[in-house]
Amino acid sequence: MLLSGAFNLYWFITVGIGGIALICVSRRLPEWSSCVGVALLFCGAGGVDMIYDRLPDVEQAVIKREEWQGEVIDVSENDRGIHLVIRPDSLHIRMDVLVHTLHGTLHDPVPGDIVRFRCELLPPVNENVPGAVDYVAVLSRRGISATGFSDDISVIGHRSSWRYYAWRARTEASSLLMRSGLSNGACSFLLAVLVGDDDWLSQDTRDMFSAAGVAHVLALSGLHVGIIIMALGLLLLPLGLIWDWRVRCGVIIIVLWGYAFFTGLSAPVTRASLMASLMCGGIILQRPYVSLNGMLVSALIILMVAPRQLWTPGFQLSYLAVGSILVLMPAVMPWLERVPRVIRWFAVTAALSLAAMLATAMLAMYYFQIFPVYFLLANIPVALVLPVLMVGGLALMVLEAVGFDAVWLCSVVDWIYMAMLWWVELITDMPSSTIRCTAIHGGVLLSYYIAVCVGVAALYRRTAGWGVAVSVCVLAAALFAAYTLRPGESVQWFIPRNAYFTTVICRMDSGSHDGGLHRAVMYTTAPGVAASSLNGEYRDRYRTFIERFGSYDSLAVDDSRVVTYSLTGGGTGKLVIVNHDSILGRVSAHAVGVDCALICRGYRGSWKSVADSLNPHMILLSADIPKRRHIRLLDSISTYSEIPVISLREGTFSSSDLPDISEEIE
Repeated sequence: MLLSGAFNLYWFITVGIGGIALICVSRRLPEWSSCVGVALLFCGAGGVDMIYDRLPDVEQAVIKREEWQGEVIDVSENDRGIHLVIRPDSLHIRMDVLVHTLHGTLHDPVPGDIVRFRCELLPPVNENVPGAVDYVAVLSRRGISATGFSDDISVIGHRSSWRYYAWRARTEASSLLMRSGLSNGACSFLLAVLVGDDDWLSQDTRDMFSAAGVAHVLALSGLHVGIIIMALGLLLLPLGLIWDWRVRCGVIIIVLWGYAFFTGLSAPVTRASLMASLMCGGIILQRPYVSLNGMLVSALIILMVAPRQLWTPGFQLSYLAVGSILVLMPAVMPWLERVPRVIRWFAVTAALSLAAMLATAMLAMYYFQIFPVYFLLANIPVALVLPVLMVGGLALMVLEAVGFDAVWLCSVVDWIYMAMLWWVELITDMPSSTIRCTAIHGGVLLSYYIAVCVGVAALYRRTAGWGVAVSVCVLAAALFAAYTLRPGESVQWFIPRNAYFTTVICRMDSGSHDGGLHRAVMYTTAPGVAASSLNGEYRDRYRTFIERFGSYDSLAVDDSRVVTYSLTGGGTGKLVIVNHDSILGRVSAHAVGVDCALICRGYRGSWKSVADSLNPHMILLSADIPKRRHIRLLDSISTYSEIPVISLREGTFSSSDLPDISEEIE
């Protein structure tokens, strides 16, 4: 699968056939030939599977077709609108598209709806910002090939697929919790850990759990499935005493897959259900179960069905954590058995957390640029109370379904949740609770995992030679990380692509005497409520840019329309946001050194007035200008002026795109 991008389909078919042939004649060859044949067979099968599931290269003439029709696969909402993942009904195109629309345009869309919409679909593009999320890769993992905005969309029918029934079941379960006497915080938490609906979680709660190192609790995973299995095992204990104990395993398998379909076959729940089903199947068939084999078989089945899962952070982090626990715990358990029984449970929980963190810490830093320092202090109490909260939430659902409002149980669940939240907040408020880093180089990741693998081998071998090898690998990884993590030059400002408003995020000097601190300021044309929404969204999305140098001060909305920033080699530059006609009269008196004039939707005057008043080195046309006016301005400036003009409709624009202008100003 990893090599699928370098070779075509015929190479992998040839490799697979060669593996089959080698297996057939392995009796006449050395013993290792059968292993090589199996490896070649799986390499061929993996490559063919990956190539077959690859996103199609859609022609621009087809993808820009204005009228579309398809089934809604997924729905999400936020302050800025409704976001639909739609599978078009076309015999020639096999892909999903992400369509954005405004609130009020479409009334309560649900998975399974057949919608007709008009929009221009375009391939997704990445933002030109240091450390920005690879937006194209994120959508590609979800099977999305194009995105677009539509204000002309309507529901024309409905298709009762399994996604629709799963969505209805989740909605009914959510309503049971919402109408109980739980507090808003406890209710939103239980909706996330039981139903998988995390839309109600506040951003402060997400940030707090992430900083404490327990963010995995908020997303459905094997941990939650394990707790459900434990609760089912206790609940079905009488069934095992009355009938054959294999009946209990069969009931657990049925309930687990019912829960998996209930969550929409989400990847983490499917992984855990597969591993648990293999274990229960081994018990039913009276065959020995090897945990590591069960983990690898579940990975094999998932990748055969959805090979793009290999590239998702959730898949990688989940299997790394489970694999590390299964490999390290057998070597550590003899030491833990010597611990007094009173504290053995805490010691085992700490060992499990350390093993999982050892395997996932660097990869999590690679994806999210954060490392929780006190993760061990946070995980042990949370692991203790999470089963109680989940069982309490399930009990409340059952009681609400039969018409009984257990007020006392709501009070108990609220109290336990508040105690857990208090502890997480206490961990977060400790000094240096998190380490935020810049983007990690892939070589650092590779050297780290080489050192981890050598360390695991040394743990089992326990010889002096392996100890020396571990020391060398750790030293080499540390030196390589120190070399690659040195801060380099960064852009001073950038303009995110936004079809609604114009926003400039700029790193500016904080005014301190040491010269090492900076603050990030957001200049936006959005009104109050929308500006607050953008403030929170960009604070999280561009965290790497904001915190790359110095300390993080604030990301605030500023009403000023003249952005004065420090250049990399010294001096200052100016970016003028032309959002209304009166701005020209205010800034023309001190317009010396304007490198860019950014014309936005609110400006109704002529571009010649901008050129005469500001004399900019470059004119930028914002993406929020209506399309026809945008095209007229672009053509007019290109034809009748020598000032360079750039359209911002295609993607993010930053100060790093202006090297010649910066040198001239300096």
